[in-house]
Amino acid sequence: MVLYLDEERIRELLQWDRLISTMENALAAFSRGRVLQPVRNMLTIEEGKRYLGIMPAVADDAMGAKLVSFYPGNAGSGVATHLAMILLFRTDTGEPLAVLDARLITEMRTAAVSAAVNEISGGFRQPYIGFARQWGAG
Repeated sequence: MVLYLDEERIRELLQWDRLISTMENALAAFSRGRVLQPVRNMLTIEEGKRYLGIMPAVADDAMGAKLVSFYPGNAGSGVATHLAMILLFRTDTGEPLAVLDARLITEMRTAAVSAAVNEISGGFRQPYIGFARQWGAG
């Protein structure tokens, strides 16, 4: 049976300290060539209106893909402009393991990567802190 985690459950499970250290490890693994992660593929379904992003990745202990729909026309309609799901698979058999709502994961991961880079680099100097906050929130 494939596990499904909605945004509410994701919010309960994600913890900043653990997420930041996980991003530090992920960046290191990627830098060492231990992660197969092609450049994001963005499909234009209808120019200016509908897009689908496809982001697969494989590491020693994880395999999956994030799919993101971008519908700018949803702005102000009560439906988010960006919606996303992550699909996870077993690395040894390819069997599906889980489907995760990825909106909050993406938001938190972006900020956690910024924090991880800050940790790895020894911290931003004072003039760059405002830029780092903006970049990390984005």
